[in-house]
This record gives sequence, C-alpha cells and structure tokens, in this order.
Amino acid sequence: MNFNNLSRHIRLIVRGELLLLQAKLAFAMKRSAFVGFALLFAGLGLVFVNIGVFAWLSPLWGPVWTPVGLGLINLALAAAALAIAAFVKPGPEMALAEEIRNMAADSIETEIRSTPLMGGLGGGSMAGLVLPAVSTIIGAMAKRRKDKA
Repeated sequence: MNFNNLSRHIRLIVRGELLLLQAKLAFAMKRSAFVGFALLFAGLGLVFVNIGVFAWLSPLWGPVWTPVGLGLINLALAAAALAIAAFVKPGPEMALAEEIRNMAADSIETEIRSTPLMGGLGGGSMAGLVLPAVSTIIGAMAKRRKDKA
C-alpha cells in the first residue's frame, strides 16, 4: 500500500462527503424556498377565497356551520399540500456524490486488504497504528453504507 494512494482515496472520501452535504443542503434550501413562496401566496389566496365562500354560504348553512365547513376544507387542502411536499425527491447530484464516496471507500478497503501490513515497514514506525485506525474507519463507513441500504 502506498501512502500517496491512501491519502488520495481519503481525500476522495472527504470530497464525496462534502459534495453529498452540499447537495443535501442545496436541495433543502431549494425545497424550503419554493414551499415558503407557495405557502405565502396560497395563504393570501385562501384568505380571499374563504371570505367569498363564507359570504356565499352564510345564508345557506348559518353562522355556526359555515366556519366549520370552511375549516375542514382548509385542513384537507393543507394535508394535500404536505403530502405533495413529502413526495419531492432529491436530484441526481445526490446520487453522484454518494457514488463517489462509495467508490473511494471500496478502493481503500481493497487496497488495505490486498497489501500486507503497510509494505513491511519497520517496527518503530507508526504503520502499526495507522493500519488498524484506517481499517476501523473503513469498516465503520462500510457498516453505515450497509445500514442505509
């Protein structure tokens, strides 16, 4: 195992994690902005529609049942809007970032498993500490990946 290859793979993992985080944040910001904008105008429109419907239904349903009926209609509209927002899926950049991270982790794992103890470095070096630490990190990442799948 070459330390240059190991550092390159670790940099790829870190870059993949950062890209994944950036993609998730961008998705959340975009989604929140659209939801907020839609809620603002939907709220304004709903107020005016409720005023008109209340004036129209008051003589028919009376002063008690008109607000109850309008309230139930408004709750149904809110539930539908939340259901639509729950079905929005992230874009392809999220899958790309996860793929980069997984490829880098797999290449580090295969390189560690295929090379005997850091190329046989001497006993006084830090190689005896680096290999178990890197193996633990890779194992934890692989476990996290399997848990998500």
